[in-house]
Amino acid sequence: MRKILLATTFLCGMSGYALAADAVVEEVVVDVAPVFIWTGGYVGLHGGWAWGQENDNLSVFEEPPPTEEQPVADEFDVDGFIGGIHAGYNWQSGSFVYGLEGDIDYADINGDADFGGGTGNLSLDSDWQGSLRLRAGYAMDTWLLYATGGVAFGHAELEASNLGVRESDENTHVGWTIGGGVEKAFTPNWIGRFEVRYTDFGSEDYDLGTLGDSVEADWHQTAVLLGVSYKF
Repeated sequence: MRKILLATTFLCGMSGYALAADAVVEEVVVDVAPVFIWTGGYVGLHGGWAWGQENDNLSVFEEPPPTEEQPVADEFDVDGFIGGIHAGYNWQSGSFVYGLEGDIDYADINGDADFGGGTGNLSLDSDWQGSLRLRAGYAMDTWLLYATGGVAFGHAELEASNLGVRESDENTHVGWTIGGGVEKAFTPNWIGRFEVRYTDFGSEDYDLGTLGDSVEADWHQTAVLLGVSYKF
């Protein structure tokens, strides 16, 4: 009888220990921060500075006169502010993120050069730009490193003046753009970005009347941009 009581007491003690251990295990909660998901649409604002160079073949201003074998072209620096809105959509697969983005910008890109011993001036001014691009990147939770590239659009006015004569013409250029950047998600909805892009707007023909009835001109630029996006 005594042995039976001892065995019963031992079993009850072990059962109590097991229950206490279970209770301790159940109270342990692992708090794991959720991984940020980049999939979704977004819209935002950005702004920055761009600089580059204009090139043209308004060779009537050059000395000596050009020939077909050795044409002479003008060139000068351009720079200025650029800023506007962007919108896009991302898809995420594992750590890889890919998407589509478009932007439209106000621009104050301009530059000019004197010619003819200072009697004349040639200038370019771009007042708006835009692009439609693909994006691909690598996500590290709330950080995203990405590359981007696609088609670019830019409106420009080319103006020439010489000895009291002033002529100008406008065109919308179509070219290409490529670059990259980094984004940081500060909250589930707000994302900051830093981006650098090179853009070549391609050549268009300008009619400058008596100063050049078919002037081919283009410009390229590098832009450094800061922005913020709201993710839906």
